[in-house]
Amino acid sequence: MSEHYLGSLPSGRAGDDAIMADARSVEPPRRRATDKIAGDTRALARFEQGQLAREFADIERATAALRLGEPGLQSWTEPAAPAAPKPRPLWLLIGILWLSTAIVTAGAVAAIAVLAG
Repeated sequence: MSEHYLGSLPSGRAGDDAIMADARSVEPPRRRATDKIAGDTRALARFEQGQLAREFADIERATAALRLGEPGLQSWTEPAAPAAPKPRPLWLLIGILWLSTAIVTAGAVAAIAVLAG
């Protein structure tokens, strides 16, 4: 075990020897479980892609079986047929609003002319 000194070194020991003892005691870092190797990563990626493809195929088979077993069920991805009639254009509503305003204004002007006159 190497010794560390905060002050000056003892007279019987040279400074270079202490540094060399510390350098020899350093070990290379150990591999952790989270470290990845390039070959392992590629094999794992291929396995994950294969697994994903198998899962998609399973989902497709289950969907086909469900459609055969329950034909009355609807898919959420397909748009539903509109139940309500097509709404009228907005310009038609605005035109009716202006026409009714003009009729009310003409009626008010006629009432004022009859009462004042």
